[in-house]
Amino acid sequence: MNVSMAVKFKSNTAVGKAFDAIIDGIGRGDIGEILMNWNDSQLNEDGDKIICYPGRDGRFSLGKEGGKVIISKREFLTWLMSDEPFDEKVYGANIRNDPDWTALILRAREAAIGTQLHGKGAEASHSKTPQGSRN
Repeated sequence: MNVSMAVKFKSNTAVGKAFDAIIDGIGRGDIGEILMNWNDSQLNEDGDKIICYPGRDGRFSLGKEGGKVIISKREFLTWLMSDEPFDEKVYGANIRNDPDWTALILRAREAAIGTQLHGKGAEASHSKTPQGSRN
């Protein structure tokens, strides 16, 4: 059974709280692993922004391909709550069977949703697609 989570964050404050809840819930090391696998990004030193160093070597390129780019937390949360973390074309044919990756993504989702559902910053719905149907 595939589980897809649709979460709509109503405000930038709700996005920030969800992101902070993920960091508090799973830790900087684990969110760093997720960010690196998502788009080669990382947390800044303060842990309050997602940053990326585009360019051929990722860190020391200069010119229009170099420098630091700040990535939207909303963009990250949208990806996290979608089916994209389990996209076999991106992460490999057996990504759904990887217990470490699956647990990491689920823990991050739970941290984000838990904070948002207790406040009034998000609406969440779960849709389940059964692999077989019964009448």
